[in-house]
Amino acid sequence: MSLGFERALTPIQPDIVFSIGNFGIANSTLMIIFIALLFLALGIFVVRKFTLIPGSFQSIIEMIYESIVGLVEQITGNRYHAERIFPVIATILVYFAVANVIAIIPGLTDITYNGIAIFRTPTSDFNTALGVSLASVIALNYISLQEYGFLGYLGNFFNFKEIIKGFKQGLMEGFVGFIKFFVGLLDIIGELAKIVSLSFRLFGNVYAGQVLAIIIIGSFAYVLPAVWTIMSGFTGILQGMVFASLVAVYYTLSLKPIEELSKKNN
Repeated sequence: MSLGFERALTPIQPDIVFSIGNFGIANSTLMIIFIALLFLALGIFVVRKFTLIPGSFQSIIEMIYESIVGLVEQITGNRYHAERIFPVIATILVYFAVANVIAIIPGLTDITYNGIAIFRTPTSDFNTALGVSLASVIALNYISLQEYGFLGYLGNFFNFKEIIKGFKQGLMEGFVGFIKFFVGLLDIIGELAKIVSLSFRLFGNVYAGQVLAIIIIGSFAYVLPAVWTIMSGFTGILQGMVFASLVAVYYTLSLKPIEELSKKNN
């Protein structure tokens, strides 16, 4: 066993640090576990001690909470929808922000075990980006299913009603109904495209940032790499915000219009 510090170009495929039976544990997985333990410790030892009169750290947490709620409300255009989707969006945003920034800690991603880095930024592993994207799209479709009901949900993709309604009004309207029907079928491809778009956007930006950081660190002295590291941190937070904002937008598109909800409540 060897324990040391080294720097090499980050490979696209994560490295397997050790195996449990036939199941390999990658360094990106270990970083996810490490981040989860940090959040667990924060909840047990810090958040549980929050008081009615907030201290400095509690004030920062509450400010972050209000900022995320405000961001989601601006995207959804409705406070009810913002509070409903807040747990999902806040989890995605905070997790990705921490996951992208935690690699800034000096030496954390350079610790090796048997020549393999123990920790790797989770979002630089395409499996992480793809998994979160897939889970987000599945959750959004589940919410849409709850919102419209089973038949109404299928009607968003298989719009037979428009064909029947169109031919009742005339031949030309019937052909227009056929066009709307095929547009609905294209929405199925659109759902799959959301997964590809979210995952590749996040993975590409984070991985490219890491590669550029390693190249710059290896080519110049100390000042420029330090500036690039700080910029990478801000970029990581921004990428998490973009990902969470896109999920919020897709969430809004999965719901019935506010006007329909108002009529239903009245």
